[in-house]
Amino acid sequence: MGYAISAYRVNLERVESRFGIADKAKRRKIINRCAARAASIDELGSYKTNAPKFMEIAHELLDGKATHERFGFMYWYAIECFMEELGREMVPRDNYWEGRNLDLDFFYKHFSLWSIPAPMTIPTPDDFPTVFVLSAERITEEFMTMTVNAAVPEYFQRGQLQSWLKNAKQYKQDLVLFYY
Repeated sequence: MGYAISAYRVNLERVESRFGIADKAKRRKIINRCAARAASIDELGSYKTNAPKFMEIAHELLDGKATHERFGFMYWYAIECFMEELGREMVPRDNYWEGRNLDLDFFYKHFSLWSIPAPMTIPTPDDFPTVFVLSAERITEEFMTMTVNAAVPEYFQRGQLQSWLKNAKQYKQDLVLFYY
């Protein structure tokens, strides 16, 4: 089994606006998105004692809370649901980051880890997903060409990353990558 990266362009301020939101229609959209993944995420947590249910985690985030410190992975998978609902997943025709032996040094060097604006502290996962965040302000022409060209050796991965960056820049959005 190989690892993969899912890429999203999203306005992180919009994501932050959903933490602690009272608007029922906006909450319902996020809850519906999370419900589709609940069974598989609950299964991931089933080996841990006193694991909360995934939907409890989703509701906590919508309430502006994060009280289960040992279950950071559940929060970040729920946040991925927020990204799916509020942003745009950049689904490639061929994902050159999936099922390959990935060198992630570039992302560790140039992206922030698990860094999104939130009114509460979101626990960091003890394993997956790793979440790389690049703010819209950091997506410059120089970064998209010189930095990426110099640091990403695999041709197809480099081209795909550059297309994600260009797309995020075009829409003035942040780039968030989930690695699992």
